[in-house]
Formats: sequence, structure tokens, C-alpha cells
Amino acid sequence: MRTLCFFHLLIIIIFQSFSAYGAGKDTLSDVTGVAVIVDELSASAVEDGLKKEDIKALVESKLDKANIMLLEERKWFEVFGGSYLLIKVIASKSASADYYAVFLDVELYQTVVLFGKKLGRNITTAAATWSVGKLLSCRTDGLKICVGTNLSELTDMFIEDYLSVNSGKADKGQN
Repeated sequence: MRTLCFFHLLIIIIFQSFSAYGAGKDTLSDVTGVAVIVDELSASAVEDGLKKEDIKALVESKLDKANIMLLEERKWFEVFGGSYLLIKVIASKSASADYYAVFLDVELYQTVVLFGKKLGRNITTAAATWSVGKLLSCRTDGLKICVGTNLSELTDMFIEDYLSVNSGKADKGQN
């Protein structure tokens, strides 16, 4: 029993202290607009108050306030420099049901071209070119606030990186 309690405490400490990681800031150069797509949520997280619509609205609101052009989910690929942010909230409820282990992941997908002699042609596809993530431990009764606060922080990191490589282009329609 002591070992189980210690293990649970260790996991919580790791989740609480794991800092966000980011990559690929230069790939945000000349991104003209962003669609926001929220991946499926676990049934238990939905039961405990998380909603895809709320998550999407939070991220879109922050992007809009930063003057980053918002694109429709199914239209991002039609816009030159278009991309989409994929928001993943992977939430696993503890056996005691008091806490969730949560991994938040924000990834920017852009159109890329794969070159290859063996293929005999080039392939155009979407690939993640920027990402940031964070591990959390959230109380079940505060899951929505915990996820919202931390997702807001990760979105701010995206906005900061975006603006740092697109300075002077942050007015909508001028990216």
C-alpha cells in the first residue's frame, strides 16, 4: 500500500512539474491563417464538464485577439499559407476518480511536399511543423478550469512564436 501511495505521489509530482516543450518556431513564417480543430475527448472527461466547443472557442478567441486570421476547419488547405491547429486533450481518470492525468498537445499542421526519386513524383500532405505540450494532474471537480488555464498558456506560446516570426504582418488579411 505504501508503494502504491508513493507511486501515485510521484506521478502527480511529475505531472505537475513537467514543463511545456515547443519546437519549430521558424516554420510559422508566412502562415496566413489558422483553423482550429479539437480532437475527440474521452467520455469521462466529457461527463466531467469538458466540451470540444468550449476548447475551440477559447483558442479561437485568443487567436482572434492576436489578429491571427481564423480559417474554417474544412477550408484551411484552400488558402495559401493556411494551416490548422490540432488541439488534443488526452485525459485519463484515476482509479479513485479524484484526479485526471492530462496531456495537452497543440500542433500546427501545414501543407508540405515530400520529394522522392523512388516515388517518381512529389506528394503533398499535411504535417505537424510546430508543437507544444504539457502534462498535468487535474482534480476531477476542476478539470474544465485546469485544462482551460493550461491550454490558454499553450495557445499564448503559439501566438508569441507566431508573432515573433511574422512581425508587422499580424493584421488580419495582411499575413
